[in-house]
Amino acid sequence: MLNIKLGIALCILGQIPIFAQQDTLTEPISAEKLKVEFYFRGGFLSDTHSREENSSSHFQIDNARLNIQGDYNKSLGYRVRFRFNKPFATTSMDNGSAALDYAYITYRFGHKRTWEATLGKQLSVMGSFEKDINPLYEYIFTDYLNGVYANVFLAGAQLSYKINPKHSFGIQIHNTLNQTFDNHLKGNQFSTSGYQSSDLPIGGYAYWNGSFWDGRFKTKYSYNMAQFAHSYYTHSISLGNKLQIGQHTAYLDLVYSHMGADFGLTSSRLLSIHDGLGEGAFTMRKNIVYKCAVSRYDYQLNDHWSLTGKGGIEITGSKNTISEQLRTNYIYFVAAQYAPFKTQDLRFYAAYVGNTITYHDALRKPDEQLHRFTIGAYYTLPILKR
Repeated sequence: MLNIKLGIALCILGQIPIFAQQDTLTEPISAEKLKVEFYFRGGFLSDTHSREENSSSHFQIDNARLNIQGDYNKSLGYRVRFRFNKPFATTSMDNGSAALDYAYITYRFGHKRTWEATLGKQLSVMGSFEKDINPLYEYIFTDYLNGVYANVFLAGAQLSYKINPKHSFGIQIHNTLNQTFDNHLKGNQFSTSGYQSSDLPIGGYAYWNGSFWDGRFKTKYSYNMAQFAHSYYTHSISLGNKLQIGQHTAYLDLVYSHMGADFGLTSSRLLSIHDGLGEGAFTMRKNIVYKCAVSRYDYQLNDHWSLTGKGGIEITGSKNTISEQLRTNYIYFVAAQYAPFKTQDLRFYAAYVGNTITYHDALRKPDEQLHRFTIGAYYTLPILKR
């Protein structure tokens, strides 16, 4: 563990001479570039759920976010984004909040500024195109992108290098979770017995982003290793692929994770209930696996109309107990969007969204089904741009 800490410290110190090079850029009084946007999506939805108490028809605000980003000069950039329908309570590990998506600065340096260093709360660099789409455009996310099995909006540091306009690679060091060991487990009705909090509860990504065929095919590939409990590691491989030809756009994301200690807690909760344990006494399990495949297709009919479809499957289970397929989560939707203005990101939509969850027979747990019909609008409001 000491060697890991020393290695991280040396990596950071090794960058100081580079960062300390003389800045020949002008220093403006305020940011040279500034963009302030308000993201909104809301409408009417009608849910029919296999659990009657979850069925409802009502109006709902799905998204309300304020985004501020720009460049102080050619070398220094920044971004801050808040969600108004998430808790602003402080998260125990990073001193941020669930409402804070981004709060980071980016420094570009080196010849032609091909190096970038980012520090603060930022987006995970996992190999995924689902996470890259404007959140207004997605009607349902995988559990993975909802932060169940991975930390998506995380505090950390990133260093990347752009080989050329088509390829870049880098590393990202981050907190494994935004909550401490005790807060995460106890807040989810789990016991901490049998495990010890890691002295270094962080993870690291190595990633490569590529572009081929004049940008028609793009890749985002990553490997991650993270630690939550002492001596237990999570290893994840994520492969994001995107194809765009004319008016057709599609992505396919593939993910595999082996969790030495299941901080995602989904399989651990199912196995704890199966073993007769009550809330507060649930136990985190070892050697949990997670697999995911999710794809989306968009077709732009004309300047105003577009059609979208998405489908995904997520499987989680245990290598030690019962099966690697304890829970299977299917997500899917089809939607039509109408954009009345060519220059504004305003769209009216009508969509069907479905979610099917099945469980292994040994768990003796009924399957779950959601059917949702929704109509509404989403809009990226350009408040200020310079």
